[in-house]
Amino acid sequence: CVKHNIFLVNSAFKTYSKVWLEKSNLPPAKKLLVYEAQVVSELLYNCGCWSAPKHVLSKLDTCSRKHIRTILNTRWSKGVISNKELYRRCFTVHITERVSKAWWTILGHILRMEDNCPPVFISVLALRFSLTSGELYSGRTRSTYLVQ
Repeated sequence: CVKHNIFLVNSAFKTYSKVWLEKSNLPPAKKLLVYEAQVVSELLYNCGCWSAPKHVLSKLDTCSRKHIRTILNTRWSKGVISNKELYRRCFTVHITERVSKAWWTILGHILRMEDNCPPVFISVLALRFSLTSGELYSGRTRSTYLVQ
């Protein structure tokens, strides 16, 4: 799901390649607005429902940073800037922070729903399953069986 989104975002980024070019007359702030509207919105589509691990979400950050560096025309030959400095120049945050905010937003919506709604029912079942499915002890079982 996330890898497919990255593929779609890269193709969306390439369709606006004339906007990102160095010869474009747009200032970087306008380029970043176009990027947020056309590319990041597609990247974060339905992200509140993802259950992706951290190493997959870090690929989202990498993809976003690569795009932002292209927009700002940051090259190794012009000097190296850190990721923190890159985000400061763009007045933005990591994509993973936006995804985690979307997760909390969806959870808040689910918690405010009535008890008989399907999302609440499914989340309660998932929580019960996750609490009871794990191994509590390692090794042999703690109970003994009486043979009569």
